[in-house]
Amino acid sequence: MSSGIPNEMKALRLHKAPSKYYELDDVPVPKAEGSKVLLKIGSAGLCHTDLMVLEGSFGGNFPIVGSHEPAGTVMALGEEAGKLGKVKVGDRVAALLPKDVCGKCSDCTIGDWKYCGNSKYGGINTDGYFSEYALVEAKHCVVIPDKMTFEQAAPLTCAGVTIYTAIKKANLNPGDILAISGLGALGSLGVQMAKAMGLKVVGIDARPEPLALAKSLKLAPDLIIDASGTSPEEAMEDIVKLRPEGYKGWDGADVTILTADPISSQSFGTSITRRHGHIILVAQPPELKFDFKNFIFQDLTLSGSLHGNEVDLKETIDLVDKHDIRSDLQVFKIDAHQKMIDATHEQGRKGKIVLTFSTFENETTV
Repeated sequence: MSSGIPNEMKALRLHKAPSKYYELDDVPVPKAEGSKVLLKIGSAGLCHTDLMVLEGSFGGNFPIVGSHEPAGTVMALGEEAGKLGKVKVGDRVAALLPKDVCGKCSDCTIGDWKYCGNSKYGGINTDGYFSEYALVEAKHCVVIPDKMTFEQAAPLTCAGVTIYTAIKKANLNPGDILAISGLGALGSLGVQMAKAMGLKVVGIDARPEPLALAKSLKLAPDLIIDASGTSPEEAMEDIVKLRPEGYKGWDGADVTILTADPISSQSFGTSITRRHGHIILVAQPPELKFDFKNFIFQDLTLSGSLHGNEVDLKETIDLVDKHDIRSDLQVFKIDAHQKMIDATHEQGRKGKIVLTFSTFENETTV
């Protein structure tokens, strides 16, 4: 290839599922055609969904390159991508996971294209971003600030934009109370975003490491609840204290976002949400198990929230940049990809795991 782009690259591919690890392969570098641009990947995030892909939860056309959280440098543009004028060669960008969005269905034409049922998803049912080069849709790219590293940008393309979109969906005003159940990669970013947006934030987890991470944040929660030793009734007493003097309303959080899979987090979250409140599901638990009384007698609303579109991603990046919001990172090189997967099962894990192709000296890199 021209312009300094090699013919072959290293990539982590899944050849069958279930599988414990990806395989490290040498494969051809794809060509930028149509609406797509070619990125030289700087970093790509590892998400809980990637582990589900390894487990075989989504089926898939194998072999497939993993990851759906890319950040990198634009190296080439397809003909349609060039006409869009959204990005140019040399831009440092973060990009969303959908590919080949149809542009014809009701969600694409009158709704929100992120719900397009005909699109493909990088790292899930088409090639993703655990590779030295990868294709992304030009219209899904957002230029990142010069001071933002690829390692910090990559998690924003799924974890960051997902929790940001859920907070937007909560439709709260400054001073309202938002509870976030699960303080891992999504939750720890969400706490910082919600605080930056002027909300009162309750952080909930039952694991000591994410709780410690939440306490250490510059934009820390107003209230941190250790669900392993606190009852919903006790938590409710502390949440009430976050209201201003003279408040007249209902006890509990106005909205609770569920980012953790355990069924126990579902029941805890509904119990600490105020009457006529809102539960937003971001987690992907194998089953949902709620007490009907919470929804009937508390008049709760339950809704799901999917990642985000390019407007959401731009707002996410701008908010993170303005308030210096950061992910707590574990960074791995491609040759240490098995250690990267093993790290997801380590007791005491916290924060976000990313694969890096760049020189990254601010965090410990394996």
